[in-house]
Amino acid sequence: MKNIVCLLMLISALPLKSAKYSHEIQKHLERLDSLVAKKESLEKLKKLQIEELRQERKFVSTVKEEYELNRKFYQEFFTYDADSAFFYINRNMQIAEEMGWKDQVAEWKIKKSHVLAATGLLKEAADAVQGISGYGLPQKLQVEYYGQMMYLYSHFGQYIGDEASSRPEYDMLEKRYADSVYAAVTQTHPDYLWYKGGKLKYVAETEGIIAELKQDVDASRLDKNRDAMNAYILAQLYQKKGDKENYLKYIILSAQADVRISNRDIASLEELSRVLFEWGDIDRSYTYANYCFQIGQAFHNRIRVSGILKVLDEIHKAYLKRNRIQQGHLSKSLIAVSILSLVLLIAIVYIYRQMKHISESRKKLDETNLLLNEHVEQLSEAHLKLKEANESLLSLNEALRDANGRLRESNYIKEEYIGYVFSICSSYISKLDDFRKNVNRKLRTGQLEEIKQLTDQPVVKNELKEFYHNFDAIFLHVYPDFVNDFNTLLRPEERIVMKEGELLNTDLRIYALVRLGINDSVKIAEFLHCSPQTVYNNRLKMRNRAIIPKEEFAERVKSLGKMQQ
Repeated sequence: MKNIVCLLMLISALPLKSAKYSHEIQKHLERLDSLVAKKESLEKLKKLQIEELRQERKFVSTVKEEYELNRKFYQEFFTYDADSAFFYINRNMQIAEEMGWKDQVAEWKIKKSHVLAATGLLKEAADAVQGISGYGLPQKLQVEYYGQMMYLYSHFGQYIGDEASSRPEYDMLEKRYADSVYAAVTQTHPDYLWYKGGKLKYVAETEGIIAELKQDVDASRLDKNRDAMNAYILAQLYQKKGDKENYLKYIILSAQADVRISNRDIASLEELSRVLFEWGDIDRSYTYANYCFQIGQAFHNRIRVSGILKVLDEIHKAYLKRNRIQQGHLSKSLIAVSILSLVLLIAIVYIYRQMKHISESRKKLDETNLLLNEHVEQLSEAHLKLKEANESLLSLNEALRDANGRLRESNYIKEEYIGYVFSICSSYISKLDDFRKNVNRKLRTGQLEEIKQLTDQPVVKNELKEFYHNFDAIFLHVYPDFVNDFNTLLRPEERIVMKEGELLNTDLRIYALVRLGINDSVKIAEFLHCSPQTVYNNRLKMRNRAIIPKEEFAERVKSLGKMQQ
């Protein structure tokens, strides 16, 4: 039955082209989906910002303060609410005319032209800047004027479409004003990269501006209109290069910024919906196009609404096509289900007959299983005993390996130190014989004063120094890593640093004897020619410097140092 259901699902599958994105693009699209779904929440934030500005009106007392507050209102409304933007444009234009601010009058005419162009009133937008020339304006207003003219003729080109005969003329005017604004803008201008990108998209070499824009966009939080603009022009530059992956990435990032700030003059999402439709992502394309249609109507953006309606119409046709294909597959599925039902009926009859044979076989199988269970229990008991024997054997083997290791180490130490003891005894015998001969010779010649001086020399001290040096050398030969391993048991600030030419100091020599198995402080004191209390104090001091519990210190020392083979 499960196989039949799977077959029906395969038959009814829709064989339409579907989009396949990279992991990064899919992640960015999911983030954009989340922002589009939070449209109402983001608009509430936008309205809250506007309400905070309205509260500032209570503190306005001069015309200049009202003028600056109106500018803030315009910045909030010019991509969100065209009617409100017009209100504050007209009010500030009135103030500028009354105050005789000629440049400010021109500035608000340019802003008015921008909003008119954004809402699709292109002729009115051109009329609004009639009589304004860029040559007579201050540098900042020149940038805004040329930028607006570039924006206006771009919208003219979009409005008439690619097939119109006058499209090249509008494209040429857009490019001309792009050149003009780039010549006027400075690097400190907030929209410098946007204008630079608009200018350089017409040239062959774009790597420099792409790198600048990419650095800016990647570092931005995508929560300003400028971020959306820079990401959009960067996407256009990547599209010109034929880099589809980065084009799609940055057009998505531009759309994210636009949606996040509730921008209703949103070109990025409209363009993205067209691209996704061409890639076969119809459902997501419809979601984005419908979002653009709603905000386009709210903003009274005639050009955007007209363009989105074309996309929606294409999507509607795609849905109809998909429905027709689904209906065709449904008919095929019904025929297939009918055939499969007949096959299923035959199968049921066959299975019923087989069930009888199976029932008889099952009785015999049950009897056999009873016998088998008895044997399994016996085998289980044997297996358990074998497991216990194996565990005992493993324990014995482990103990044997430990014993062998200790035995090898003990034998190696004995071999090293036996040779050392014979060598030092032979050396002492030779030294005593030389001393005897020297004394005998001086006695025969009556050199009693020289004999007295000879016996007054600190022989024992020098011999002990040599003895310790030899002990240190042969111990470090057996355990070359002892000092480093010993330091790992101490706190970093308490670790021992040997002086130049020194092999072991007294503290290390005490624990070297512990490592060799001599743990009695009295025996260690006899070996080092000091008092047992001194040995005890040194051992206590060293345990206090340890990073491990004191009671474990001696046992850990006994396992230090890998023996040199």
